[in-house]
Amino acid sequence: MDLATPGATKVVGSLALLVVVGLGWQLVVGPETDALAQAREQVTTVRDQNALLTSQLAVLEQQRENLAETRRDARRLAELFPPTADQPGMFEEVTAAAVGAGIGPQGVTTLTPTPPVLGTADAAAPAAAAATDATTDPAADPGAAPAAGGQLLARQTVTVAVTGTYEETQRLLENLEHMPRAYLVTAVSLASGSEGGEFTTTITGDMFVMPPVVDPGKTLNLSSTTQPEG
Repeated sequence: MDLATPGATKVVGSLALLVVVGLGWQLVVGPETDALAQAREQVTTVRDQNALLTSQLAVLEQQRENLAETRRDARRLAELFPPTADQPGMFEEVTAAAVGAGIGPQGVTTLTPTPPVLGTADAAAPAAAAATDATTDPAADPGAAPAAGGQLLARQTVTVAVTGTYEETQRLLENLEHMPRAYLVTAVSLASGSEGGEFTTTITGDMFVMPPVVDPGKTLNLSSTTQPEG
């Protein structure tokens, strides 16, 4: 081929142009395209992370708005199911219930608690679950109440024997069931006393011990922020 002819010059020029375009694609356009694809993938990943963080933040914000109410429920729960057996406090509450019924402390002839036993509180689990509804995580299963199962709620049997009239005994039972600390009456035995109109009554019931509820204000973390999407 005579390269001096116009046709040959066009062919050579076309081939040279193709070579330049190919080299340009490999050296410039190709890497830039790969970098652009990676950048788009990173933007998608960050957007998904931001959506998840936004959802979590909304849950935390809702918990913070309900924090005061949750703390009140936690304090009430600690009264119903204290973190320790607290026998002196239990004796004081039962004696106050007897005094309020008109029996008086001298009428309480027996007050005997057993040591708390862990994992035997199935009968009290529904009450504990109801008391902890407001303290559950909004994102968790609404049917799951923390610290309400038999594995965390311990039971102790408390036996109370009193001497008083039938009406006083009735009032005592009402007072026992309305004490700040939960008392589940399971059995009542009534026998005639030595004096007319008085009865000797033995009341058997259960009190419960539960680990304290963690202050939700100490577990809230609102520092998580979304990332710029680039």
